[in-house]
Amino acid sequence: MPPLQRGGYFILLVVIVFLDVLFYLYFWDMATSFIQSEILTKEYVLTSEARSISAFTEDPKLSVSLTCSGVTFFSVELYSAQGVVELFDPGALVEDFFIANRLICEDVTVKFGSASTVLKFLYCENVMPPDFDPTKVLLLSSTVRRVRMDSKFTVAAIDDNVNQFVIKAVGHDSNGKIASVQFIQSLIFITYTDLSVSLIVSKATGLKDVMYFSVEHAGRQLMCYITPAASFISFQFRNIYNVPELIDVEGVVVTKSETSRSSAICSGDIVQYDRKTDRTYQFTSGPLTPEEVESMQQLISSHSVQISVDGVLHDIIIDDHTCEASTEDDSLSVIKFSWRFKGRRPVQFNSAFFGILPSRRDIFSDEYSPEYE
Repeated sequence: MPPLQRGGYFILLVVIVFLDVLFYLYFWDMATSFIQSEILTKEYVLTSEARSISAFTEDPKLSVSLTCSGVTFFSVELYSAQGVVELFDPGALVEDFFIANRLICEDVTVKFGSASTVLKFLYCENVMPPDFDPTKVLLLSSTVRRVRMDSKFTVAAIDDNVNQFVIKAVGHDSNGKIASVQFIQSLIFITYTDLSVSLIVSKATGLKDVMYFSVEHAGRQLMCYITPAASFISFQFRNIYNVPELIDVEGVVVTKSETSRSSAICSGDIVQYDRKTDRTYQFTSGPLTPEEVESMQQLISSHSVQISVDGVLHDIIIDDHTCEASTEDDSLSVIKFSWRFKGRRPVQFNSAFFGILPSRRDIFSDEYSPEYE
């Protein structure tokens, strides 16, 4: 073969090898690619709807990981089946991490081998309607509630850098006529915040009293009706969005104490050991509206519940409940549940605890009445 022809073949071989290298380098990252699904295109992905994430791959197995705020909270190697690797129920994995770190809405980096994408997950335990838009609703168990004058309540929404609340209070003016006052409350708002009823009432200048008020944030509204309830309990619970929500519940509490012990005869005397006292509180709510029933259902099923006494939150465990909501027009629902403090010892308080201690505490100082016969 002439030298010139041999040189041409050599140059052609070099070009072919060079093109092969370029092809390999260009398509190396494309050897693994996510299979397109609805959750990969959503602005906010609810953990309840993230049932699986999958990817095409040419590799026999892939390293799969989930990372949030620089912490890789899940990693595993998954083998491919017919060129597909699938991670089932990633939403549950994200929920466990969010619960442990008290998160509500965060970016999570999903990696399948060399393929990577960032999804903004919103904690949500329930399956929501197809048209549910988290940017247009408050992240609360209900948008209507009863409060008292010294209540605090929660407002929660997707953080959109809007730190102002429009508050409209309705009551009576000095002439006894129905009137309203509107004002703006500015706060540092990151996903959720707590507001004080007494602060709102104090700013409703021009009103002799306040019957109810609305709190509006970026077009989303919460209605609060002030009630003079004498018997109530203040709870904080993690709702279906993992938001620590404050709520006052009216009702009656029955306290049940039970002491268990073992006995033995020692030197002719009976002695007791392994003594343990269990104190359970059985709560029966007053009549509830459908909106309040939803809040109570989320409280009962919450993974974290606290009760507020003397300004201190105590962890409690709800161990039994009856939640039967009625659709009858002439009756409201009543919910019962039993709870106890998380620790093994009974808890004492410095002050009267409405709803747990009797509401009438002046039996020996009040004037005599047939009530005490």
